[in-house]
This record gives sequence, structure tokens and C-alpha cells, in this order.
Amino acid sequence: MSDGRTRLVSAAAGVAVLAIGVVLGSGPLRAALLGETGDRLDQLEGDIAVAQESAEAAEERASTSSAYVDATAPTLLIGLLPETQVVVVAAPGAPAEALEAVEGRLPLAGAVTAGSVALGDGWDEDSTSEFRGALADQVAPSLVGVDAVETGELLAHAFVQGATGAAPTGADPTEVGAAGTDRGAVLWDLLEQADLATGVPATAADAIILVAGREEATASLAAAFAAYDAPVTVVGSPAAIQGETRRDDVATVASSDWILGSVTAVATVSETLTGVLPHYRDGEVPAVLGVS
Repeated sequence: MSDGRTRLVSAAAGVAVLAIGVVLGSGPLRAALLGETGDRLDQLEGDIAVAQESAEAAEERASTSSAYVDATAPTLLIGLLPETQVVVVAAPGAPAEALEAVEGRLPLAGAVTAGSVALGDGWDEDSTSEFRGALADQVAPSLVGVDAVETGELLAHAFVQGATGAAPTGADPTEVGAAGTDRGAVLWDLLEQADLATGVPATAADAIILVAGREEATASLAAAFAAYDAPVTVVGSPAAIQGETRRDDVATVASSDWILGSVTAVATVSETLTGVLPHYRDGEVPAVLGVS
């Protein structure tokens, strides 16, 4: 009997609390009990509603801007890179959407994709470190103009020379000539057989676009490519373009939206050919485009 009465009292109390909550939801009783706190709650609810409307409006504007840039890209980029031989390089972990967007924009500027290459996933894995050390010793004699002894640096230069057929800036022409015209092909074949490189290499390059991926591999490639004549533009997410990747001897494009970022990347390549190495972030527009 006592337990029944307890349950009845508890149920009644629950109904009373619910009723009070309903009454407090609005009206004079709510104002009397909550006072200024109630006014503050009303204000916060209003602020949240305004913020939501603002966010939705901003998203709509961004979508409209992206659509506009996408539609006008052929006009914006026309003639910026006539017959320019561009090699597109993907670091391990490079986002496919960035790679595809950039490669899709290059023809609009008149550029030619001379090569499209990528590092293998095992490039910087701990499990392949011993193997990579042995491979570095094997490729070192085929490199020209490189005094490095560290494994990662040697392999990065082997990748550059294999992907482009180039020699470092200032390399001894006699040494380059003695290495033979098939030097790049030999290096590429070794890296490809080791699953450390994939894609179609070039025999020459006027400019390089490096799509950033894992930090260490991206930084290593950026440093190696910067030692050669073809100017380098590193593109990637804002998080990927920082630290050792954002160097003074390369250009960078950090973007969260590759509809916009790919246009900026191609425009930046045209600037690098004039000797300028800018660093662009979200919302910044290359001067060469002449738009805001």
C-alpha cells in the first residue's frame, strides 16, 4: 500500500513539473520567475536564428561565386600558358579532387600536360625504409648534380630527374652529357619497378604543379623540385600548405574549394614563369586574372 502511494505521489509530482514547464514557456509567470534571465534567453534564441540565416546566406553566396568562376574560367585563363609544358605531380595522400580540378583547368590556359606522375604509397612508410636505403645507393650513380647522401633526398632527386629528364640548376653540362640521354628513363624505371613512382613522365618541363599530400613527402619533393629550373607551384588544403612545404623558393596555393583553387593554381603557374613566387590563400586572387 505504501509503495502504491509513493508511485502515485511521484506521478503527480511529475505532472506538476511538466505543467509548470508549460506555463513557464511563455506569459507573465515566466517573466515573474525568470526576470532578466528570461529576456536573455529570448535574446539568445533570436541571435541563434539570425546566425543561422546568415550562415545559410553565406553558403548560398559561396555556391553562386563558385558557379560563376567555374562558368567564366575559360575566359579568365585564356592565353595564360600557351604551349607551356606542365608536369603535374601528386604526393602520397594528395586529394583526388584537387588533382582532377587542376589538370582540368590547364588546357583552358593553353598549357600542355607534359607528364602526370605520383609517388607510390610506400614512399615514406617505415616498413620500406631498409629497401629504400638500398635503392638510394643503387640510383645515386645515375644522378647528376646531386651531392646528397640522405636516402629521402637522393630518392626525391631521382624522382625529379626521372619525371622530367632535367638536371639541377647550375649542373655541369659535361657531367649531364656524360650521363646520357636515357638517364631519366633509367631512373624512372628503377623507381617504378620499386613501386615508388607511377604515371607518365615527361622529357622536359617548363613548370611544375605539386599537389600536396602527406607532409614529409610533400616537403621533400618541394625541396627537390626547387633545385631545378622549372618553377614549382605547390597546391593543397590550407592545412597542407604550411611548415616546410611553404617555402620561399616555390609558389603555393592553399584552397578549401578546388573549383576556385584550380583557377588560382593555373594563374599562379603563369606568374611563376615571370620569376614571381607568390603565396595565395583562400579568398586571394592572382593579379594576373585582373578580377576581384
